[in-house]
Amino acid sequence: MSTGLVRNIALCVFLGSLYVASYHTLLSYRADHVVRSQHSSSWNLPPLVLQVLAGEFKGLVADLMVLEAGARLGTEVVRNPQGGFRVVPKQYDWPTIHQLFVGSQTLDPAFAQTYTLAQGWLPWEPAWMVAEAQDILKIAARNRPWDWRPLHDMGFNEYYFRNRPGEAGKLYLEAAKTPNAPSFLTILGSRLAQKGGETESAIVIMQSMLATKDKEEPGYADMVQRLQALEGVRVIEKAVGKYEQAVGRNPGSLVELIASGLLESLPSNPYKLEYCMDQAGIIYFDRPDCRKPPPGETGR
Repeated sequence: MSTGLVRNIALCVFLGSLYVASYHTLLSYRADHVVRSQHSSSWNLPPLVLQVLAGEFKGLVADLMVLEAGARLGTEVVRNPQGGFRVVPKQYDWPTIHQLFVGSQTLDPAFAQTYTLAQGWLPWEPAWMVAEAQDILKIAARNRPWDWRPLHDMGFNEYYFRNRPGEAGKLYLEAAKTPNAPSFLTILGSRLAQKGGETESAIVIMQSMLATKDKEEPGYADMVQRLQALEGVRVIEKAVGKYEQAVGRNPGSLVELIASGLLESLPSNPYKLEYCMDQAGIIYFDRPDCRKPPPGETGR
């Protein structure tokens, strides 16, 4: 018996067992009128075993696993004992749902639906599986170099769930290198990177991006302007660092910094605004009114 025939037989047995398990689950749902999380051991096979069983049908099995994950999510319409219907949330088995995403991505690392659905559910309440979502997005970004969205989603997770604007900014800037990436990624990425204390990284990344772009490309002038603003911020940050070393604290204001002689004058801001500094020592280049603190920050 040839290896190909054995593999096809094994795949048929594997898919048949999944069908039986799914049919049994459906009967249980109908009989009890409740939503239950049914655990299918077929999905918990090691990745290497899944790959061997799937054979040349890896894409098909990956699709099936994503469909199974989707079927375990959301809500369900059930019949009331007194008559009529109602919508009830499902009881999620998050480890199994996560395993379905991992298995699907193992079989087809470039499948967009896997990371899209995983990002839509795993990092959010009630799952709170941010690290697991980031791992899936990282694999997607590696296997989809033409797609800016995995890196963008990773940046969003770093900023929204982990409160790490510096890391978020660097990921947005990496996403901006992707062909046909929207121009807002560069501006937003550099802003978040600078806010998170990653000004130097933002400058280096933007310089490398500008080196590969044509001056006539849309957004080129905006990138140059943002780079100049970041370079001005970096000059001030270095002077603030020297002040802290000499005095043991941050300067109370940029006026105090200049008065110390460690900075002769503020660099030119291409946005025609004053540079300013908040209580945490973060330098701003895009605040229309430096005297007015941003939301959530008290004034001096």
